[in-house]
Amino acid sequence: MTAFESIQKIRFDDVDGAGIVYYPQFFHLCHKAFEDFFDERADISYPELIRDRRLGFPTVSIESEFHAPLAYGDTALVELGVLEIGKTSVRFRYDIRRRRDQTLCFSATITNVLVNLEEMKPRSIDDDLRRLLQSLTAD
Repeated sequence: MTAFESIQKIRFDDVDGAGIVYYPQFFHLCHKAFEDFFDERADISYPELIRDRRLGFPTVSIESEFHAPLAYGDTALVELGVLEIGKTSVRFRYDIRRRRDQTLCFSATITNVLVNLEEMKPRSIDDDLRRLLQSLTAD
C-alpha cells in the first residue's frame, strides 16, 4: 500500500482518566488523517467537497483492533492507505503508531461510501476522486 502519513499530537482532551487515549478518539485520529490527506494531496479540501460539491464519504463499516496504549503527550503517526475502490465505496486501512518507538497502537479497516449529501444516496466515485484515491493503493 502506498500510504499517506499524518502526525497527530495526543492532547489532554484525547485521553481518559487513566491518561491514555479514550478508544473513540482513535476513530477521530483516523478521520483527521483522512481530512489531512485531502488538504495535502487533493485539488479540493474535504470541507470544500462537502460544502461546494455536496459530496461526502460517510462511514458504513469499521473493523478495528487495539494493540498498545497511546498516552497524553505522545505523538501518533497515522498511516492511511486504500485497500479497495469500488463503484461507490472505498475500503481504507489505518495504522496508528506511537512515534517515539514505532509501536503499533491501533489498526482499522474503514469502509466509506460516496454520497450526494442532498439526497444521502450513494453515487459513483468521480474520476478525479478515483485518481486521488488510487494514489493510496499498492502499485
